[in-house]
Amino acid sequence: MGTAALAQDTSAPADSDPFAKLLENARQGADTSSQAAGQEQNVCQVTASELVELASPVEGVIHTMHAKRGQRVKKGELIAELQADVEKAQVNYAQVRAQSQSGVAARKRQLEFAERRIKRTEKLRAAKLMTQEEIDTLETDRDSARLDYDAARENIDIMKAELALSKAQLADRMIKSPIDGVLIEKLLTVGEQVDGKAIALIAQLDPLFVEVSLPVAQFGKYHKGEKVTVHFEGPNIGPRDAEISLVDQIVEPKSKTFGMRVVLPNPDLAIPAGIGCHIEFLSPKNQ
Repeated sequence: MGTAALAQDTSAPADSDPFAKLLENARQGADTSSQAAGQEQNVCQVTASELVELASPVEGVIHTMHAKRGQRVKKGELIAELQADVEKAQVNYAQVRAQSQSGVAARKRQLEFAERRIKRTEKLRAAKLMTQEEIDTLETDRDSARLDYDAARENIDIMKAELALSKAQLADRMIKSPIDGVLIEKLLTVGEQVDGKAIALIAQLDPLFVEVSLPVAQFGKYHKGEKVTVHFEGPNIGPRDAEISLVDQIVEPKSKTFGMRVVLPNPDLAIPAGIGCHIEFLSPKNQ
């Protein structure tokens, strides 16, 4: 999911919001108390690394919701089912047809019988005791039996393809999560019509992305792979070490800032997406 650099409201007095003050100082290139100690702090925002509006490729009515709000889900896990009585019946019918071998077996026996008839007449033909018309009739029967047998085998292949199609149509009505994440909101529920609307929102919260805006004066100072420490606004959340994963190569003309992204592991989901933060750059380059 694409994320934009954090925009903070700087209309309020800077001293009423320490994070707004940090952002203002960062934009103006001013030093903070941490900078006086050889470090820099910058306001940032924690976001989900992916936010998926889960939708259905087909229209229908929701029959079952398998996941609840706040539930952790795995990639490929079933989230919702659309009504699929017709599709299930089509799969059962196609499966019976594809597994039926009676037609192939009957055509095979006819071919084997025709080949045995020809074999039994080998001596008669060698002794020229059969007319050409009789020989042609036997060979024609054999060739027809072989064509029927081949057609029966091809028909089985066609029925297997029809079974695969029926299964795919049924699978389209089984809505699964495309990512590992948390279901953060159900947008539709059982009995509601799905006609292009999103069914649920799923957020990937491990890892998280930390988005920060830096003044253009710091462009080229930090690089992908460098370590940082992230400090959070919320209580009872200690600082976490993380790594710069992206430095934007475009400067926003109005604010004269550029964006940077830090990847933050969050295996225990202890850090909520959306929380404010600030970053310490531990070992900046090109100072």
